Amino acid sequence: MASINEIILRNTNPFSDIDSVISWHKQEQSESTVDYIHQEAFVTIEALLNQVIQDHRTRTVLINCHSGSGKTYLLTRLRKQFHFKSYFAYIPPFPDREWIWRHILRYTVDSLTQPSEDSRESQLLTWLSAMKQSNTKERMFRDELLEFWRSDKQKFINKLKEIYKQVNIYDPDTFFGILFDLTNSDLYPLACGYLRGDDLSEESMQALGIKKTIDTETIARETLVNLGKVAGDNQPIVLCFDQIESIGCLPDGSIDLPALFTVNTKIRDEDHNFLIIINISNHTWEENESKINQIQQSRINQKVDLLNITLAQAELITSSRLATIHSQSNPQPPSPIYPLTRQILEKEFPEGRTNPRDLIIWASNIFKAYKKWLAQGNKRGDFNINKDHQSLEEEHLELLANFKVKWRERFTTFQYDITRINQLSSPELIQILNEALVGSGITKITNPLFIRTKYAGYSLGYELPNKSEMLGVVWTEDPNNISLFYVMEACRKMLEKNKSIKMYLIRAESLGSPGNKGYEAYEEIFTNSRHVHIIPNLNSVHYLVTYNSFIRDARERDLVIGGKMIDLVGLQSLINETKVLHDCALLQSLGVVTKPPELFESDSQIGAKDAFKPMKSKKELVDSKDYILNLVATQYFLSRQILIQNTCIHFPELKESQIDGLVQQLCWEKKVKIIGHKAPPESQLVCIFQEG
Repeated sequence: MASINEIILRNTNPFSDIDSVISWHKQEQSESTVDYIHQEAFVTIEALLNQVIQDHRTRTVLINCHSGSGKTYLLTRLRKQFHFKSYFAYIPPFPDREWIWRHILRYTVDSLTQPSEDSRESQLLTWLSAMKQSNTKERMFRDELLEFWRSDKQKFINKLKEIYKQVNIYDPDTFFGILFDLTNSDLYPLACGYLRGDDLSEESMQALGIKKTIDTETIARETLVNLGKVAGDNQPIVLCFDQIESIGCLPDGSIDLPALFTVNTKIRDEDHNFLIIINISNHTWEENESKINQIQQSRINQKVDLLNITLAQAELITSSRLATIHSQSNPQPPSPIYPLTRQILEKEFPEGRTNPRDLIIWASNIFKAYKKWLAQGNKRGDFNINKDHQSLEEEHLELLANFKVKWRERFTTFQYDITRINQLSSPELIQILNEALVGSGITKITNPLFIRTKYAGYSLGYELPNKSEMLGVVWTEDPNNISLFYVMEACRKMLEKNKSIKMYLIRAESLGSPGNKGYEAYEEIFTNSRHVHIIPNLNSVHYLVTYNSFIRDARERDLVIGGKMIDLVGLQSLINETKVLHDCALLQSLGVVTKPPELFESDSQIGAKDAFKPMKSKKELVDSKDYILNLVATQYFLSRQILIQNTCIHFPELKESQIDGLVQQLCWEKKVKIIGHKAPPESQLVCIFQEG
C-alpha cells in the first residue's frame, strides 16, 4: 500500500462536494452519517414524529437557521434515520399558488415511488405490503384482502370501503381501484401517473377504469388526504418543504410564504397522519414573518434552531470525509483528520464553533493547498498554509474550471433523476424556462401570457433584445387530447387579441390524430403559419433544471464553487462566461442563445491517430474531454485511474478505453502531463502541463 501523501496526490478533494440538491437516487453514494451533529434537532423532531405515530394528529416543525447550517442535508439524514417508521416526501419549491396542492401531491407520490432506505422496493409498494400485513383491529378483514389483491378488483374496492368507512375516503371507488392497480406491474406506471396528477390520455384512463384525472386543486388535496388516512394505519407521511426562497412570488415580487402557511394550517387543522417540516433560513423568515398571521404561526408546533457545531464535532465531520482516503494508506496517518490538524482548526475558528458549510469550505481549501504543496515536491518540513498565493487571473481560471466540473456533475444527477419530460408539470417547465430566459439576458418577460384560464401557468411571453416582436410560449406535455384542445383555445384567444404575437408551442407528447378536437385546433394555428411547434428533447430539460438548481442555491446563499461563496450576480457572470446554456437546443430554437459552431477537431489536435478519428465529431467526447481537463485543473494531481473512473460516472455512454484515449489526446496537445508512464494505472499521476 502507498503512503498517505501518495494517496492524497492520487485522489480528488473529499471536501469539494458541498451540494444542497436532494436526490433520493444518490442515497447509496451519500457520505456516512455523523452521529451527534444537530442531535438536539433530531431529538425534537423525533419526539414530534412519535407523537404523530401515537395519536395520528398532524404536527408542524419549522427548522430556522442561518445559511450553511446544514438544514437541507438534515432532511436527508432524517429520512435515513427515521425511514423505518415514516414515509418521507421531499417537496421542492412550488411555482404558483394556483397549483400548490397539485404540486405537493405530485412530489409526495414521486417520493413514495422511490426505494426505501433498506429496500429496493418503492416506499409506495412497501406501504401496500404493510397494509396487507397490518395488525390493527381490522386484521380479519385485511387477511381476507389477500384473496382479492390480485384477482378481483371490485371485491377489493368493496372490502377497503368497508374497512375505511369511518374515515370518509374521497371518491373511494376510484382511489381504492388505483391502489389495486398499483400491484399490477403493467398498470403500475399509469396508476402512479394518476396519483401524481398527470393528465392521462383517454386510452390510459380506460385501462385504469377511470373517467377523469386529478385536474383540480380540490381533487389533489382530497387525494393527498386519502393517502394520509390510509398510510397512517402503518406509518405517517413526513412532508419536507425546502428551498423556500424559490417558491412562487406575490405581485410585489416577494415570495408567497402566506400560501405555504395557508396549506400548512389546512393540513394541520383538518388532516391526520402528517408531520410537516418547513426548512427556512433565518434571513428569509425575518423578512417575511410579518406576512404570516397569528393563526398561521400558532399552527407551528415547534421551532428548531440548528446551532453551530463544536470543534470536536468538526473533527468528526472531517474524519468521515477523509475515511476512504485514509483506509488506502499504509502506514495509517498520524491523525483521523490528517492532513488537517486540531491546531490549525483552532486557529481558524478561535471561538470554538463553526457551521458545517464554513468548515467544509475551509477544509477544502486546506486540503487543496496541502495537495499543491505536495505536488511541488515537498516531503518533509512544516506545511505552511499561507505560502501559496495565486494571481487574480489564476484564481478566476480555477473558479471557471470548478464551475464547469460542478455543472457537469449536477447535470449528471438530473440525467438520472429526470427520465421523461412530463416528470415535471407544465407550470414547473414554464418556471424553469422563465429562469433561463432571465439568465440569458431577456428583460422583457410576461408571465403568465394567458389570463383567466386554468392553463395560464402553461404560458409566458418575451421579447428578444433589440427586437420589438412579442413572442409567446405555451408548454404542455399533458397527454390528454381534450386538455390540448383547451390549451389551443387559449392560444387562439390570445392571437385574436394580439395578432402580432408569434406563438411557440413546446410539446414532445403526441398531438393525437386527425379527427380529434385537440389535433384539429393545433392544425388551425400551427400548420402552414408563422407560428412554430418545437419538439423539445429531454437533454434540454436537463439543462434548464440544472441551471434552475444553481439559481435556487444562490438565492438560499448556499452556492459554493471551488471553496468560494457565489451569489446570484456571480453565478450569472459564470453562466455568461462559460456559455453552458448555449448547448440547450430548446433555447436555441427560441432564439435566446446562439448555437455553438460544430465541434470538429483537426488531425493535428489529436495526433493524427486513426484510432480516434471515428469519434472526432461526437459532442459527448468533446464535453468529456473538457471535463477531464477541468477536473485535473481543480485537483492539481490525480490518479489516471481515478480520473477515468470519475469521467465514466458522468459520461456513462463512453467506454473506459475511449476516455483513456482522450487523456492521451490531451497529453499530445500539451494540456496535461502523465507522470510515471511505466507505473500501474492507479499510480500514474495526471497534472496540468506546464512548460519547463
